[in-house]
Amino acid sequence: MATVSPLRGVRFDPGRVELGRVLAPPYDVISDAQREQLYAQDPHNIVRIDYGRDQPRDAAGVEDRYTRAAAQLQSWQAEGVLRRDARPAVYVHDHAVTGVDGSRRVRRGIHARVPALPWEQSEVLPHERTMRGPKEDRLRLMRATRTQTSPVFVLWDRAPGMADALDAATGRDPDAAAEHCGEIGPEEHRLWVVDGGAATAILEALGPARLYIADGHHRFETAAAYAAERHAAEPDAPPDADFAMTLLWLCGADDDAIEVLPTHRLVLPGPGLPTTLGELLPRLGDHFSVEPQPSLESAVAGAALRRDTDHALAVAGRDGAALLTAPRRFGGSARAGLDVSVVQDEVLGRGCGLDADAIAGGAVAYTRSVGDAQAALGDGRAALAVCVNGCTTAEIIAVSDAGETMPQKSTYFHPKVPTGLVLSPL
Repeated sequence: MATVSPLRGVRFDPGRVELGRVLAPPYDVISDAQREQLYAQDPHNIVRIDYGRDQPRDAAGVEDRYTRAAAQLQSWQAEGVLRRDARPAVYVHDHAVTGVDGSRRVRRGIHARVPALPWEQSEVLPHERTMRGPKEDRLRLMRATRTQTSPVFVLWDRAPGMADALDAATGRDPDAAAEHCGEIGPEEHRLWVVDGGAATAILEALGPARLYIADGHHRFETAAAYAAERHAAEPDAPPDADFAMTLLWLCGADDDAIEVLPTHRLVLPGPGLPTTLGELLPRLGDHFSVEPQPSLESAVAGAALRRDTDHALAVAGRDGAALLTAPRRFGGSARAGLDVSVVQDEVLGRGCGLDADAIAGGAVAYTRSVGDAQAALGDGRAALAVCVNGCTTAEIIAVSDAGETMPQKSTYFHPKVPTGLVLSPL
């Protein structure tokens, strides 16, 4: 049973800012160049708090991007640019976005909270392992600001009555709206602040649901670590204190507007690694059927056509490209049935001799662009490119239910949930 609760969120006052100019992508997908653009876009862009710049003369804990974030947050609240809502609410959010295929679609979700607990105690199930560095960064930001600035993206499965509850809650004009340029094309946001009986109906619909992390494992683990710190310092605080909760953005796992995009693998040149397709293929034995292709792009197209019946991978080196196929693994573990697992175990492991430590240590780079993969082969940055099909939400749920984890960089959800619509005080 899912224990989801409302919150008194902190939001930008649409009378003081143009909302579309102050939102930002999640911190972990922002490049240095994009951060500079967001800084220049608006003096109140949330990136100044969520992912501020380092300065040459920073002194940790005295003057650094975390102390500046805290000061900025306090200043904006004092000015009324950010305001805390008077009552607990569920925040319904319609996110209109251009899909990879160019179609226009709307993903509907909600901002709400769940207890911030370690995985073994939480009702929210993960599908990947995390790395230490990003968690340390997020924990320092939480300590400084006492605010969760960016939600964890979570999927719900089996929430009967949810569509009707959301329709009933949004049968009026939204409380806030925004437009901005997104990752692929223009994006639109509409936000309803829902309290009272309408909020109760939404939360009751979530009662029987199971919850799964889509994106934000680091943020979830950080919230749990922060809650444990605060509980230790404030043992008399109630179990539902603000600091004991973590902010989520939840939507249905079957939402038609969810796209899980693939992340392709680039094998970097290194000692003992194959440098051409001709060197790689004999190392794979007879595990795959090999179909030569005129280009990496055609191999990717062929893999997309075969995804429902086979494990299908597009592989290229400077000597050509090929479509590799193998019968789908049925009846084994959920993880073993993923295309990305076949890539890691067979192509990177058997074919290249790279174990998980070598991959995590930088022997493999990643890109979401087939064109970038081809360019990396052309200029020698990559010895081999391995392109995969994106996984499905059903596969993610199966892995999570089995208590397994997916290989690193297995999922990239589109569209990303923006930072800045709702902040959660801690």
